[in-house]
Amino acid sequence: MNHVRRGIRPHIRTSHVVAGAALVLVTAGSATAAGLITGKDIKNGSVTSKDVKNGSLVLKDFKKSERGKLVGPAGPAGGTGATGATGAAGPAGASAFAPPPSGTVVRGGGIFNVTVSAVTALRDYAPLPITTTQVISDSGPARNLYWGTQNSAFLNDADTNGVLCPGTAASPDPAAGMLCVYAAEVSNVAADNAQVIDGSVDGDDAADRSGFYVLATAAAAGEVRIRYVWAYKAP
Repeated sequence: MNHVRRGIRPHIRTSHVVAGAALVLVTAGSATAAGLITGKDIKNGSVTSKDVKNGSLVLKDFKKSERGKLVGPAGPAGGTGATGATGAAGPAGASAFAPPPSGTVVRGGGIFNVTVSAVTALRDYAPLPITTTQVISDSGPARNLYWGTQNSAFLNDADTNGVLCPGTAASPDPAAGMLCVYAAEVSNVAADNAQVIDGSVDGDDAADRSGFYVLATAAAAGEVRIRYVWAYKAP
């Protein structure tokens, strides 16, 4: 038979208290995990830079529309970078006051059109928008002004071999250094009569590097027409 001693309080060991506290913490931890803090629990505008760990945010943390606004460090003037070194000067462009660069092909055209009442010798000047490299010559060893072979029956002293002035008015192809005139249309001109002459008069003059003229004789009274294309290839 057991006897209970009256007036003596039960003795609680420290290990019992620790075990009980641990049980409470475990239970509280489970409750916290079940109810995490979300954006709804945070007051708008209350989270500041000091609440975010430095270096923890990455590009995907930002809205796509905001990523395009990210720029590098501002430069010394209005956000622009430093001015780079000046580049080398480019080549000079073509000018009417100087010959075009070697190999350049310059093209132009004109129309010789007049109505006559009788057989008449006619002349029409064609200025060039350039200065040729060499003097334009219609005769001698330095000759470089020719008709092309197109409509050659009406033309005097054309490039009949098609070596110096090959091609046509639609596709002129002068040899280097040549000024070639291609007659696309010839009407009421005496056979073997139309000529191309250097300069602006019959003979040497100050325009012998800047133009030529077309000379023709009408075959009969009426309209005379020579429609032509010229092409010059700088040597």
